[in-house]
Amino acid sequence: MDRTDRNLLEALQRDSSRSVADVAELVSLSPSACHRRIKALEEQGLIAGYAARVDPRRLGLAVEVFVEITLTSQSREAMDRFERAVGDFDDILECHLMSGNADYLLRIAAADLADYDTIHRDCLARLPGVSAMRSSFSIRRIKRMEGYPVSRLR
Repeated sequence: MDRTDRNLLEALQRDSSRSVADVAELVSLSPSACHRRIKALEEQGLIAGYAARVDPRRLGLAVEVFVEITLTSQSREAMDRFERAVGDFDDILECHLMSGNADYLLRIAAADLADYDTIHRDCLARLPGVSAMRSSFSIRRIKRMEGYPVSRLR
């Protein structure tokens, strides 16, 4: 990956709705060369897809919760069962296998505390093999991810 590819990835992470001609101008390429490079980045799996960034507050999802999960067992079967179950719940936005005290970290978005209570009862409480759950509420987002720092990669 050269500097032009890194510049392309940065530009597309900031705004993938731009036309190829606009992106090409930003990275000093012809539109056809830019299109070829974008296609190559897609084929290499560096670009995994395109999506719109949605403002959760405008959707009425004002509460962001991080939930630490500890399982009763760290056997492969227990972890596989838990991970499959996580995939069944749309309210779980992200799930990370962690090192440290908790086995997993989940990210949840809710309208308010009552909505989180419903998600906790109808979703989280139904996850298999959970021995402990600890919820932390985000007070305010300081920085939102705008993309990976590809410019510093070599």
